[in-house]
Amino acid sequence: MTLRTRVGQLVAYFFRSLLWSLNILLVLYTCLAYWLLYSLPVEHWTAGMIMITLPVAIFLNLIVVILWLTTSPWRSWLSGIVVILGLLLFGHRTFVWNSEQDVPAGFMPVKVFSYNAHTFGLEDYWTRYRSSPRARRIINYVLRYDAPIKCFQEFATASEIPDYDILLRFKMTGYPYSALLNSNEARAKDGYIGIATFSRYPIIASGSQAFYGANGVVWANIKIGNDTIRVINVHLQSMGIRVGRVLRQNELKKVRQETRGVLSALRNGFIERNEQVRVVEKFIQESPYPVIVTGDHNDTPYSVVYERLRRILPNSFEDAGRGFGFTYNRLPGFIRIDNQFHDPKLPVQNFETINYIGYSDHYPIVGTYLVKK
Repeated sequence: MTLRTRVGQLVAYFFRSLLWSLNILLVLYTCLAYWLLYSLPVEHWTAGMIMITLPVAIFLNLIVVILWLTTSPWRSWLSGIVVILGLLLFGHRTFVWNSEQDVPAGFMPVKVFSYNAHTFGLEDYWTRYRSSPRARRIINYVLRYDAPIKCFQEFATASEIPDYDILLRFKMTGYPYSALLNSNEARAKDGYIGIATFSRYPIIASGSQAFYGANGVVWANIKIGNDTIRVINVHLQSMGIRVGRVLRQNELKKVRQETRGVLSALRNGFIERNEQVRVVEKFIQESPYPVIVTGDHNDTPYSVVYERLRRILPNSFEDAGRGFGFTYNRLPGFIRIDNQFHDPKLPVQNFETINYIGYSDHYPIVGTYLVKK
């Protein structure tokens, strides 16, 4: 055996040993994330950071499996088992393929449409004071979409321009009932309502609780025939994801500054949302009627917020959605942070992410629920 061959073998052995050591650390990290999400033993923001990286950890384990299969196949079993376990435990949170259910006798389908409309583009100064084609398109879309209950986050209105007097236009198009977060802004020249729920059915009671800025919760008890349901419209603290701003920087110093900003916003978001979700839980538990929770939760399916709500109410995407259901229309793009949860007394017939509507930085979501006639 030549010296060159022996050196080559030593180098190969070193890298295999290094990869195996990193493989073990990755497996331990992934199992920690599994345990944190499955058991929720702690809800500290550091646990939240680990939990949201779970899809990345599973993907890295899959890459490791492929690498070992090409070099030392027997070593692929460790990450292989971890990947299979993750798919069994949490795979349905990311990808599902359900078929639309038939409407049984004695029930009627009721659609609940939800959309973070990003103020309909009215945050732009010039758009606010003149009729903009883009703003008209998104406003006309949400007015014309056929759903008796419509919920919005980042909802804005402008009473001085007829095209932008959206509250009045909803009433004129058959939605006489509404519940608003900042109702004092309803007739303002530049009214930022924040969260708004509109209904063709009577709203017999409603309430709200504001968080920081435009974030908050609005609930509405809606009478449909002889039954009443409670729709809870939420907008929780932002995730602070600004991947695009990081990628646009061409200097290392600025990249570091933007990255620190993202991490700080993520940390603060975890802390705020963990407190805010308890308010949502209170409105669920106090409801005398079956509940649907909808809105911009600003958290992924691998989070404390999602898991806490999921332990109270089934998730509509998991029960009746198809595909990945990604709802964020910006980088990184492959996340689902808008959700609907439903009471088992209100079975979900169908759930859709309308990912061809790109007016906002979110896609609309709509769930169809079965209500007794």
